[in-house]
Amino acid sequence: MRLERIDKQVARAETALAAGLMGGVFLILLIGAGWRSAGHPLAWSDELAVLLMACAGFFGASAALASGRHISVDLLEARLGPRGRARVQGLVRLVLLLALAGFALLLWRWFDPLGLLRAESAQAFAEATFNFVYQEPTVTLGVPKVWAWLVLIPFCAGSLLHVLAQIARLLRGDAPC
Repeated sequence: MRLERIDKQVARAETALAAGLMGGVFLILLIGAGWRSAGHPLAWSDELAVLLMACAGFFGASAALASGRHISVDLLEARLGPRGRARVQGLVRLVLLLALAGFALLLWRWFDPLGLLRAESAQAFAEATFNFVYQEPTVTLGVPKVWAWLVLIPFCAGSLLHVLAQIARLLRGDAPC
């Protein structure tokens, strides 16, 4: 029960973050269009809008996974009885759990936080590992791209939480979403 409460709170927070980020995208595009029509384009506005939209997409995808509002093909599931449907739903959640666990491992390797701590600086880390995740800047904003890529961590963690909560519901005999 506690897992479900945490799951719902995280999903609400993800939905709010996605909505806020999309509001930011709208404002940035509006401001950028205004300045462009005045003959003073803001070169960075399009890049920032794209990065915010990508972040909103990841938070929204995780929230959609929690509520079952994601895209799915249910041709097989619709033809099965309740028991068969529960088995297919369980199998789908197991595949999702394994895929997200694999993604979490990839993120751990890519960001390599322990390697960064050992290297003592992003520059030393890049020189030692040829991993420039902390060094590569955005084209027009000039900030490290890692700030945009960090959204992958809460996306993966939130999605894992949602799938685990759905598996717990299935094991109790309830609907996953």
